[in-house]
Amino acid sequence: MQDSFISLRQLEHHIDDSVRLYPNQEADDYPPHWHNSVELIMPVENVYTVMISDTAYHIHPGELFMVPPREVHEIFAPEEGFRYLFLLDQKELYAIEGMSEIQHVLYPCVHLREDRDGPALGQIREYFVKAVREYGRDGGLAPAKARLWLRLGLASLAEYVSTGAAGERAGDTPHHQQLMTAMMEVCKYISEHCAERLTLDGVAAHSGYSKYHFARLFKLYAGMGFYDYYMRQRVVLCRHLLSDPALRVTDVALQAGFDSIATFNRVFKQHEGVTPSQYRRMKQNKRGADDRATEGRDRLAARLKLLNNCANDRLAIYDRFVLYFDRNANSSVLYNKYKGSILWYLTKYEEMGAERPESVPKERKGECCC
Repeated sequence: MQDSFISLRQLEHHIDDSVRLYPNQEADDYPPHWHNSVELIMPVENVYTVMISDTAYHIHPGELFMVPPREVHEIFAPEEGFRYLFLLDQKELYAIEGMSEIQHVLYPCVHLREDRDGPALGQIREYFVKAVREYGRDGGLAPAKARLWLRLGLASLAEYVSTGAAGERAGDTPHHQQLMTAMMEVCKYISEHCAERLTLDGVAAHSGYSKYHFARLFKLYAGMGFYDYYMRQRVVLCRHLLSDPALRVTDVALQAGFDSIATFNRVFKQHEGVTPSQYRRMKQNKRGADDRATEGRDRLAARLKLLNNCANDRLAIYDRFVLYFDRNANSSVLYNKYKGSILWYLTKYEEMGAERPESVPKERKGECCC
């Protein structure tokens, strides 16, 4: 396992839409905090400690630790060590079919240990290792392949925990499996009908259990009461509906089954930390920033392709590139790819004793326009 990670250590962190990867060897501790992303920790060297609800989890090299969205946690790092840290937007979870029905098993955290989860841990960890490797490659289908490996890892981890295989959960008896199957069907039913008016009595009757027996079993399985889970699924639906700009916030509330805007705002803010309107603006701003960054990278790529074959005014081309790069922080990957050509122009420029012009040179007739 150690060898499978060592070859990845030289990677710089990559940002690809909703997925962020950080090779981390800092000794800094992180005070209590929470975020809307899924956090996955994979230590390579030394032990990292995460504190959740007064419980300390010691994560050894080769193990996996997941903190679900909005779970308050604290991280203690050793003086020396190395780990991979993933931050995955919630949409990476919800993009996996069936995840919304079993996402509750991820709370308050998931800790897969070598001494307890053995073979399953090795297989699940390998999916994330392959994702890291793909993120270390430039261009092509590497980002898409990395996302697929990540989703496979997330799905496998959630499935493993939801079946009760992890050590802290109940034994794998026929009765236990029957209960697990029944509760999973109930969660699926709630998810599919969350916009309707559901009651504890009605869902209990649907499951075939008495109201009080069902309430106890559901909380044991889901880690939360029926109503909390019911509202959580409504919020998941609302997040999806809010991504449609054609729907007003009032329309979203009605389609999700809320009787009033006030109730909708209160429930949504309890789960997301912001109001529905604020959530929509945040997503719109993010999409706009992503679109601008993509457009900028495309323009920069076109300019960079001319560096090796443009015969006219190459030094002016270099100047334009530098100015463009200064204004586009997301260009680092492309810069590294063409660094050899850029450094050649820089050397030639310095040999001429010329200073870089303060503004972009004007095009002259017959010259290459970059």
